[in-house]
Amino acid sequence: MQSFSALFVFCIIFAANVGETKAQQGMEFGLSGGGSYYMGDINLAKHFYQTKLNLGGFLKYHINGRYDIKVAAFYTNLAAADEDFNNLFQIQRDHSFETSLIELSAQFEVNFLPYQIGDVRRNSYTPYLQTGLALYIANSTQDIVNFAIPIGFGFKKNIKPQLVLGVEWAFRRTFSDYLDSLSGEDLRNYETDYGTPIDEANRHKQMGFRYNKDWYSIAVVSLSYTFKIGGLGCPAYYQY
Repeated sequence: MQSFSALFVFCIIFAANVGETKAQQGMEFGLSGGGSYYMGDINLAKHFYQTKLNLGGFLKYHINGRYDIKVAAFYTNLAAADEDFNNLFQIQRDHSFETSLIELSAQFEVNFLPYQIGDVRRNSYTPYLQTGLALYIANSTQDIVNFAIPIGFGFKKNIKPQLVLGVEWAFRRTFSDYLDSLSGEDLRNYETDYGTPIDEANRHKQMGFRYNKDWYSIAVVSLSYTFKIGGLGCPAYYQY
């Protein structure tokens, strides 16, 4: 995930500096739905593990053909269990969790291609990258309220002059190691001078990985309505 984050930063810098932007301010609002899943001390690397339904809405401000600002919210559930994984450590730990999660986020999107609101012929689609800051509320965890960094990519297409269909896959890197209610390992336990040393009798009580923050991810489909600020000035936008 760290390598993915570095690659994402490189891509968003590259996309932000490719081509000229064309002034076209506008607004967009829509609904989204799809699946969410957790990655952390229980699920280290399996994508779309225990995928749960998410539903949300968003509002975008189109600065121009390259840059958008997005405010969004969604509701979902997250769950995981050690019994789903076939290794001795997790079988002995036998931990599980389930929580509902509400997220509010502010994000910045960079389009790879020039994108025009209302255009169904030339500049009607683009892949994009996004990042920003999210606040989430997970009511069944030790850290009920915390922050996360969204890192995602998607693709959108104008299917009508004022309707946009989009798909998106995004990751949330949280600032907490308690989304799954696991405390993380305490490295001091390996020293006999600090606390209780780990031995055969208590090693299974080691809870998790102290320096690995938890993640959650979403994959969604969205449908939205767009309009230019000041209206769609060119009648050609309505021609097929």
